[in-house]
Amino acid sequence: MKMKKLISVLLGALMCLSTATFAGCSVTDPDNPYDGANKADTENTLDILTLNKGYGVNWLYALADAFTAKQRETNPNFEITIRTETEDATITATLENGLSYCKYDLFFTGTDVLPFIKSSMASPSTALLAELSDVYNNVPDGDRAVKELMDESLLVAFEKEKENGDKAYYTIPWINSTSSLLVNDDVMIKAFGADWQKTYPVRTTDELVTVAEALKAKGISAFIHAAETHYYNAMYEPWWAQYEGLDAVADFYSGKYTNASGDSAIGPEIFLQEGRLKAVEALEEVLTGHFYSASNNIGWNETQTRFMLGDAAFFPNGDWHNYEMAEAFPSSNVRMLRMPVLSSLGEKLQITEAQLCAAIDYVDGTSTQKPAISDEAIEKIREARNITFSYSNYNTAFAASYGKGLNHAKEFLKFMTSIEGQRVFAKSMQGSTLPYGYDVSSDPEIWNGYNAWAKSCYGVAKSAKYYFRRNDLPLGGAGLVPYRMSNDAPLEVLLTRSNNRKTAQEIADADYAYYSNSTAWTSLLRQAGIIR
Repeated sequence: MKMKKLISVLLGALMCLSTATFAGCSVTDPDNPYDGANKADTENTLDILTLNKGYGVNWLYALADAFTAKQRETNPNFEITIRTETEDATITATLENGLSYCKYDLFFTGTDVLPFIKSSMASPSTALLAELSDVYNNVPDGDRAVKELMDESLLVAFEKEKENGDKAYYTIPWINSTSSLLVNDDVMIKAFGADWQKTYPVRTTDELVTVAEALKAKGISAFIHAAETHYYNAMYEPWWAQYEGLDAVADFYSGKYTNASGDSAIGPEIFLQEGRLKAVEALEEVLTGHFYSASNNIGWNETQTRFMLGDAAFFPNGDWHNYEMAEAFPSSNVRMLRMPVLSSLGEKLQITEAQLCAAIDYVDGTSTQKPAISDEAIEKIREARNITFSYSNYNTAFAASYGKGLNHAKEFLKFMTSIEGQRVFAKSMQGSTLPYGYDVSSDPEIWNGYNAWAKSCYGVAKSAKYYFRRNDLPLGGAGLVPYRMSNDAPLEVLLTRSNNRKTAQEIADADYAYYSNSTAWTSLLRQAGIIR
């Protein structure tokens, strides 16, 4: 009874105090030092409209402080106003109102804005979004251009092609978002001691199953999930990408596959990528017999709370997790782990599990001993180890093409992407960083103030190769998801529920069966603009 009462109290507190995640509730902004509701729209003002959810807005206030101080060195009349909103739809609707009704120049948005961006960019010449190519081509610190500072696996999501074939950019990421496997160290230390990772490393999915079995033997749930909120796609989708490679993921979202003649073709055979099945098989093995028994009957907020309370050892989530949990759990002992490598990748590379683990140690830098496998295998394992689920393609900034403060908006973004701006951001966020090359671990002034959670998040982000759903590609833009059964329920629920449980094979096979035996494939291609 005491535990139930505690959870009830914590859930109530979290509903009020925690900052909402992408799938959760919104929050209000209690203290906005840049409130400009009654200020006029002038050429000396940069008016910003921002989303206030999982990552909060303190980072933006900190950037505004630093940028304002720089601007006032030459323009004492310069000022910034900031309005916060809790829904992307409100932000995009405001932009669509046009200059007569919208004074805002710069917008920071979240996960629900991609359909708007796609429709807005249908005709770039009349788009509401200003072109930001000069920001991407800017050399903020006299070294490399912004687009060269970004990892190529992220940059591709922001490239648009003009009619003349030139590349252009209209949106830019404002967070180096990472999602991976979280561990509650309190649970693991209690079960196996402070050096638990020496006994139970989690470099591969087979090792993840091994530690899950060890926890089960002690009566502890390894994993927890929610009944309706998708969390485990942050695991199985990167596993798919690990097995197939990011180029094959791009082909999938473009409708392309390699036929028997070795040529590129378009067809529903994209759903026959072996990695799609291998990824869900791994999820099935990881979860079966190892999940918190009430998972299929609880909501996302209770799921996160129970994980923090120690009802499970592992839980996939994003780097916003501890921002949400900080007020209810100020002394939590949670870290983000690098995503375990799919053990079946070793089988594909024709190496043993032991060789795979040795190769992971080598590419991680924890061992200088190069395993006796090919260089090609080493590089494939290196890519796999670094593939990280990200929402950076969703958390984007853009400027109004009609804004009076458009030049100020671009200058703000240039400042944000500089080392100075990235330091301001990193110091404010205490964990998350920006994806423009700044290495916070080499900056003792800030790094030494980071806690274990913050350092673990940067450890994942530092070498990340970004996996995200490629909404920038034709089929992704038409709404295709990796597994259509996920539209019915999260895969973690489908694989574990008592009634109408699905197998990994059924989940992986459903897409090809649907698209190859109906007009659905043609309809999808038409919707994607591939055919008319």
